[in-house]
Amino acid sequence: MFLRIKYALLFLLGFLIVNIASSQEVKDSMLDIRPMMVPDITIIEKPYLSGDLTMTQNQYKVMPASFQDPARILIKYPGFSTPNDGANAIIFRGMPPESARWQLFGADIVNPNHLSNAGTANDLATGNAGGVNALSGSVLDYYHFEANPSDVSYADVMSGVSNMKMAPKINSFVDLNLIGLEAGLGLSRCNKNVYASYRYSFVGLLDKLGVNFGNEKIGYQDLSLYADIVKSNHHSLKIFATLGNSRNIFSAVSRGDSLTRFKDIQNITYKSEMAMAGVQYTYEKANKYFQSTLVSSGRNDRREEFTDDFYADSLRLFLSNDQKVRERLLSWHNQYVLDFSRDKMTFGLRTNLKDDGRIVNGVDEPVFSIYPYLQYKSDPYKTFQYHVGVGSFYDSRTKELTAEPSAGAKYSVSSTTSINLDYRLSSFQDFTIGSFSEQMYDRKRIKVHNLQSGIQYTRDYLQLRGAVFLHQFWDISTFRSDMRTFAGHFTPFNGGNLGYDQIFGMLNIIPNGTSGAKVFGSELYFENTSFLRGNALNYGVNVSVFDSKYELNDDSETQFNGRYNFGYTSNINVSYTVDISKSEKKRNLTISLSNHLRGALREQSLNPVNGKFETLYDSQSPYDQTFRPYQRLDLRIVYNKQKTGSKKTHRWSLDIQNVFSRENDGFRYYDPLLNSVLLQKQLGLVPVLSYRLEW
Repeated sequence: MFLRIKYALLFLLGFLIVNIASSQEVKDSMLDIRPMMVPDITIIEKPYLSGDLTMTQNQYKVMPASFQDPARILIKYPGFSTPNDGANAIIFRGMPPESARWQLFGADIVNPNHLSNAGTANDLATGNAGGVNALSGSVLDYYHFEANPSDVSYADVMSGVSNMKMAPKINSFVDLNLIGLEAGLGLSRCNKNVYASYRYSFVGLLDKLGVNFGNEKIGYQDLSLYADIVKSNHHSLKIFATLGNSRNIFSAVSRGDSLTRFKDIQNITYKSEMAMAGVQYTYEKANKYFQSTLVSSGRNDRREEFTDDFYADSLRLFLSNDQKVRERLLSWHNQYVLDFSRDKMTFGLRTNLKDDGRIVNGVDEPVFSIYPYLQYKSDPYKTFQYHVGVGSFYDSRTKELTAEPSAGAKYSVSSTTSINLDYRLSSFQDFTIGSFSEQMYDRKRIKVHNLQSGIQYTRDYLQLRGAVFLHQFWDISTFRSDMRTFAGHFTPFNGGNLGYDQIFGMLNIIPNGTSGAKVFGSELYFENTSFLRGNALNYGVNVSVFDSKYELNDDSETQFNGRYNFGYTSNINVSYTVDISKSEKKRNLTISLSNHLRGALREQSLNPVNGKFETLYDSQSPYDQTFRPYQRLDLRIVYNKQKTGSKKTHRWSLDIQNVFSRENDGFRYYDPLLNSVLLQKQLGLVPVLSYRLEW
């Protein structure tokens, strides 16, 4: 049924495209289109608001190492980082990446990323990240990360939610680069828009340039479609869809070749398919606004691994692993807004029906959740502004009904300076997974108090912000080893696999009640734009300092450093745009540079490798060991050219992730062939050269 809905929507969109393309009215209107000027791509917007971040195409088309994936440039803002260069996993203020979720047009969706096993220690599919977003930056209007304390309209929030919105229209384009091809067709009829975008990617060329992907065959493709069905002064109805698949295939080395690691004797096949499709209706008239969004999404991830027969016989080593994950999510979000001459009252209702094969509880039925909410916002132009709201969250798994209030205030000291205070109580559904953990237990939703206060100074292009924050958690499920008395550091605050991504032998853990955690800290953000001979120089510095700690259910009230307690993140961002237009050609050149530095990822003490221990790490040990601090310098150069009177825009770009090819520490793993523990490094330099033609 799920796939039938997707194919029906795709057929409808295709039908609309064909009709519009064949319309003489469109052909005539195309002749009347005025010459499109090269857009101003200088980064002079103000997207950051203490935790919350909104990026338009100006940011993720120009900022370094985005690869048309806006989630990858979150690390350039305070508090954000990632555990591994190979994926776009989001770590915010030391909270695990599994605590971040995804939305499309404001409705919840499953993980929308290709290659969800990328950058992981166990090479298994994750439910929150991947190698690259299936929704390319070419079709995204904006990307918004809503951090806690979040707006009351967001439900099921722990660290934050990535909300994406597809563009209302696109120019037709062709994009050729070192990792593949992307092409889009945009058409208009009257005031309605229809477009389609297809992308096929591979990394074979990068491998030949020296980027080491371990001799794996990696590729992905996706198709995004959008159409306006109704678009009038008061009503609009749009439909949209994205289909994608990805693969990662590794074959054992040929007989007689040298073996350097256990993986060399394995045959590994990872394949994934995903689909997202939805419809959004909007009504707006006078002081009333209503919007209803329905999105159905799903994905299948399969990974098969087995030792090559020849090596299994000759070396007496054999490992077989099979992972199959099926996820389905139907999400419906309704919102009604009354505008009382700038004051606003919002009524909303979220409902989800989710069948999650990653997180089970015995023979779970699909989980139904409902979240009605109410919010009042005062006049945003007054000296003193405030908002109050409350939501009520219920889900059929925990059968918990929670009231989740939200409140905040902002006082404008002057036309340039303001102070604010925000609070939100929220809850988040338990994301514990792992084949070694007992899934039949009384799951509770993780609860958290979120408090943040800040001061902002803005004048022209100058932006200076400071904030302090506190996140206080409770009802976090904890576990202990079966038949042992010590509690063990098994908590989802250290990740969906409870911090144990590497398991060998047998390990069984059982529920051990709940515990708490706390994250607190401060951040400083500075950004400004100066003009040199009329050319924009944008520069910024930001830093976030935080402490992320958890407790165990052992009555000791001792606090331990979380796995992602980096202690700090810091960034330097610089971009310069030069207008080099001549005669009838408009041309500009943008050079953008960014450096990300954060504290070290933490790990537990290692167990001796003697076959007597079930895990690579000592479960009685806190996260008292650290890798090296993470540092990465990225560069992007973009050159645009357009002739006066022409609709065509040419863009050449060079995107380099990790300019100095620093191999940051990734993770440790046990290698059965070498019978030793090895440190896996992250990616070195990754260059992507691209040419794009728009018309």
